[in-house]
Amino acid sequence: MLDRLEPARQRPPHEWLAALRPHERAPADRPFLYLNMVETVDGRATIEGGTHELGSEIDTLMLTELRALADAVLIGSGTLRAEGYARLVGHPERVARREAAGRAPTPLAVLLSRGLDLPWEAGLFAAADQPVLVYTGSDAAPPDVASPLELVRLPDPTPAAALRDLRARDVRALLCEGGPTLNRALLEAGLVDELFLTFSPLLTGNADAPRIVEGDDLPAHVQLALEWVLRHDDELYLRYRVRHDR
Repeated sequence: MLDRLEPARQRPPHEWLAALRPHERAPADRPFLYLNMVETVDGRATIEGGTHELGSEIDTLMLTELRALADAVLIGSGTLRAEGYARLVGHPERVARREAAGRAPTPLAVLLSRGLDLPWEAGLFAAADQPVLVYTGSDAAPPDVASPLELVRLPDPTPAAALRDLRARDVRALLCEGGPTLNRALLEAGLVDELFLTFSPLLTGNADAPRIVEGDDLPAHVQLALEWVLRHDDELYLRYRVRHDR
């Protein structure tokens, strides 16, 4: 049997996301990790190397509300290079909600870079009020940047090692915004708890554009359970739970 999605009472994104409760669901050895990605109907995660043409204002609002729930945001170096970034949360209402919940005004930005080959000119490093934490295996010194920057040097800066250290810092809720290679590494390591996916009503036919997961085949398929589907105009917003029990 099939169910048809019918219109329901409209609610702003932060009300829909209240049920996520990532801080309460964090395991003892790592943060609760949720991915947020956008893709075209034909499965492409970028247009001309970026995501700016994929999502609407509502998609951007969903992303910023997901950030507002997080203690930290994990960003792949390729995604940082493509998107630039700035301060992760700046809207006064979201800042107020974070502070009322006892969290910092903006989440910690987290990067993984074995060789410390990062786009240091990116806006993220120019934001004096945006703390940044970089896990690296390099002994090189970073350039001077405006953002409060901390380097953690690990012999093997894997996602699992980084998440263990984040949990020791009391980071319980971790949002990852990709990119596709980082997504694959997190999924392979069994570190992803939920996936938020926006379907943009576009077809590009671009065989070279990446999907939301890229790289070698995953050693085992990742089973997802659908939590809800939301709609705004022609966009669909899907929330999936990763089935760790299968």
